[in-house]
Amino acid sequence: MTSIEIVKQKIINIVMGMDNEAALQVLHDVVIKFNNPSSVVEDELTDEEWNEIEDDMKEIEAEELKRQEEVVEHLKQWKSGK
Repeated sequence: MTSIEIVKQKIINIVMGMDNEAALQVLHDVVIKFNNPSSVVEDELTDEEWNEIEDDMKEIEAEELKRQEEVVEHLKQWKSGK
């Protein structure tokens, strides 16, 4: 598997594990922009757009962390037989 294929698989795995529709829509919009390289120029994004992307990424990271903590807690309970 090439490094590009590995990165693609990592992205697919992350996306498949997400349940937040708003976060998925943000990712979709970003991927569409990056799929057309001529449309991706940093200067084209306003400060507000960059702030929105940063806020959405923080929300996504927080949700992923929460989910990881829930999995850890579930595993602890499962191991203890509860």
